[in-house]
Amino acid sequence: MNKLRGRYVLLVLFFICSLSTALFAGNTAEFAKDWSISWVFKAETIEFTMSAPTTGWISLGFNPTRRMKDADYILAYVEDGKVYISDEYGTGSTSHKSDVSLGGKESAKAISFIESAQKTTITFSLPLNSGDQYDTVFRKGDACKVLGAYANSKNLKSKHSKRSSVDIIL
Repeated sequence: MNKLRGRYVLLVLFFICSLSTALFAGNTAEFAKDWSISWVFKAETIEFTMSAPTTGWISLGFNPTRRMKDADYILAYVEDGKVYISDEYGTGSTSHKSDVSLGGKESAKAISFIESAQKTTITFSLPLNSGDQYDTVFRKGDACKVLGAYANSKNLKSKHSKRSSVDIIL
């Protein structure tokens, strides 16, 4: 009887693991090797984790209309054991400004970070709908173009070292 129960428990665990892998496998995208994003929906927010092979700033931009224009950007870096994060908006094809400087609000909230000699990973949350005209409204199942960039500098005004984009389904 104990062998039968043990097999049953293993079968249930295998099923749960398979189901969770299937449910969450689509919530990750890669820009390149060692450069990725993942996301998970919460009740009123969406949490993103971005990772890049740098110790400088890293960023995500959501739904540009042309190049960088009209994208909702989150730029962040780690320094002295703290994460610094900025919510910005694409004001032109190759420019962006903080939401606050445009009359909007800072909507990004840092959750966690890891920085090593070769890689930075930052997790942050955004409201599903902040009400800010400079922020993206996130809905599960929507298509979203995501711009990724990173730099070797911690100065958010410095130009990116690498950039890329991916199309995802939230």
